[in-house]
Amino acid sequence: MPVLFEFRTETWPDNGKIVVYDADATVPSNEALVRSRREVVAGTGTQLYIHSLQGTAPAEILFRVWDGPAPVDSAWEAEGEREVELDTPTGCVVIRAFSPEIAGDFQVPRPGVYEGRVSWKGRQAADDQQSSLRAQLAALEGQTNSEAVFAAHHETLETYRIDLWWTAESEDDEDDE
Repeated sequence: MPVLFEFRTETWPDNGKIVVYDADATVPSNEALVRSRREVVAGTGTQLYIHSLQGTAPAEILFRVWDGPAPVDSAWEAEGEREVELDTPTGCVVIRAFSPEIAGDFQVPRPGVYEGRVSWKGRQAADDQQSSLRAQLAALEGQTNSEAVFAAHHETLETYRIDLWWTAESEDDEDDE
């Protein structure tokens, strides 16, 4: 099964939040955000919330659209995965990490409803790195060498793969009169 589209980026999650959403999905979901803390990934239909364990180092996002159900990649040793659905009526997808900048925006091959899965690895390593950073910063207690400590904890450890395939047209939300 061929990949129709691929987008790769790194983003610095602010408070562990990464959101992948249709460009017109502007109303955030507190419920999905809270659920993502328990389940790693939670969705609303037009939004996917990913809970990263990283906050000071980048997390990698690989977004792929397939020509049908994505094949299992035996070389990718995921630590976990969740089935997801992403409805993108505009076909324009945005990746944001709850910080001022957008980590990426792109046009998928066609607007509509996509099904698939989000898988991940490196979460425990990222959490360990964050704990080490906090401990080293606490040990500094007012010293000015914090830049060196942050630089030593800048390695990308978490990776999230979003593999989707088109399944249906988006439903028209407007009332037909």
